[in-house]
Amino acid sequence: MNIRSILFASMLFAATNACAQYYTGQQETWLHKAEACKPAIKTTIHHPIAEVAIVKDTKAFQGFKAEKTGDITDLYSKSFKQKKEVVVDFGRHLVGRVSFKIKDIGPMQDAVLRFKVTFGEVPSDLGLPIEPFTGNLSRGWMQDFVVDVSYDGTCTISRRIAARYMKIEAVGTSVYSDFCFDNITFEATTSAGESKANLAATTPQIFKDIAHVSENTLKDCMQGVFEDGPKRDQRLWMGDLYLQALANTASFQEYNLTKRCLYLLAGLANPKNGLLYSNMVEYPKPHAQVTFFVDYALSYTLTLLDYLNATGDKETATELWPVAKRQIDAVLEQAVDKNYLYSNTGYQFKDMMFSMVFFDWSPDNLDKHAAIQAYLTYIIDHAYTLASKIGKANEVKDYPAISKKLRAAGRKAYWDADHKIVVSGKDKQLSYTCTSWAVLADLINAKEARQALKNVMNSKSAITPGTPYANHFLVAAMLHCGMNNEAKKFVEDYWGGMVKLGADTFWEYYVPDNQMFSSYNGYTLLNSYCHAWSCTPIYFIVNYPDIFQK
Repeated sequence: MNIRSILFASMLFAATNACAQYYTGQQETWLHKAEACKPAIKTTIHHPIAEVAIVKDTKAFQGFKAEKTGDITDLYSKSFKQKKEVVVDFGRHLVGRVSFKIKDIGPMQDAVLRFKVTFGEVPSDLGLPIEPFTGNLSRGWMQDFVVDVSYDGTCTISRRIAARYMKIEAVGTSVYSDFCFDNITFEATTSAGESKANLAATTPQIFKDIAHVSENTLKDCMQGVFEDGPKRDQRLWMGDLYLQALANTASFQEYNLTKRCLYLLAGLANPKNGLLYSNMVEYPKPHAQVTFFVDYALSYTLTLLDYLNATGDKETATELWPVAKRQIDAVLEQAVDKNYLYSNTGYQFKDMMFSMVFFDWSPDNLDKHAAIQAYLTYIIDHAYTLASKIGKANEVKDYPAISKKLRAAGRKAYWDADHKIVVSGKDKQLSYTCTSWAVLADLINAKEARQALKNVMNSKSAITPGTPYANHFLVAAMLHCGMNNEAKKFVEDYWGGMVKLGADTFWEYYVPDNQMFSSYNGYTLLNSYCHAWSCTPIYFIVNYPDIFQK
């Protein structure tokens, strides 16, 4: 960085702080409170349970499966110089540090040994070629390494790993010496304790399995914060946080972790306009990525309300209430027109470098007008509930009237009463996501909601979800309007579909008819196969026992 850039950055920082308007003097305190909630990281030691081969199989997920090929004890006794390559299976998805040690079985090691080590969360991670790399995120996310083992015979992979499978290839050995492996260790980490979820004995096995994989997913994402994916992006995203909080309340009940995340996000908010950034990284010290996702910022209210309901901690909820309220007020100020329609189609907000509305990574171009109209209505309703619980209802006494007008405007704009469908945008697009939010926000009544959901799911032209994140809200919408059997079947088919394909943690993307879907320029190796926003079936299974536990 040249001197002009440094001076400009300094001036910009000074100007931003000089114009600070929100949370004056509070954000440093919030960051300290977040630090006080930092969890202890628990570790467990794991070793490979089998040697496997990654083989092609058209019936397997993404065309590859792992087949057991040998006795793991051979790895610790027979020449690896002759073997040259192995894939080992740790038996389940793990997150943490990996190390290995070799030992001489012939003449002493007389040279540095070189290995290529590659990790995979699913078999296709090792079956598909990394090169040519065509993804639109960093090549650095790939978990492949060239490592050297010196005379001490030990090697520790330089960064934290998220994987089940490990491929080791010898690429540089001595002509004089020989060796085998002495130990391969995966030191797994999590901040989760034991699950508090107790399912009834009558719970069908498929839902027991789904619940177990849900908890595995959440557990591996619970580190110093609720991470979105321990392989990628290894950070706290607000949208994922809300779903993780729901799943945590139903399972591990590590409420201090939720509290920590709420304080971190508040402590890192833009001090000039009070808006929350979409995500943050924990190390080397907490810092935010300067992006604003409208729906993610609004979700802060939902996470804070869930935390209050779960813990009764009115002190924290009251302290952070202004942060939740500010997100709503900013959207009402900058994005809603005089007709009570969300009309900020560019989704740009003052003093924010980059803004967007998310809702889903869809295989098709999703129009989000109806979804954000309904979502804002839904958030305002829940904000009023939150305010009422902490004695702040007088601050938002106009919210019920605003919600009513938003709901009426949304119904008028997006409900096609003749065809019993929810439409969105100038082309009157049909989508599962817009329909889900119209149902959840009561833009339409329960009878209309049931018909709208059935119609959109029967439509060949409707835009379908690309992520478990969007599908969570589809299930929530079904339950909201009384489509209990349909919700049960969807969870069984969708998340159960991943289980039947061998998932031991749930994936970032799952499109049953397009297993190679990826939003990263179609490069599936960037996909995360342990991803926070897919962990929520445990929430449904625990909270709707009459539906899922019988």
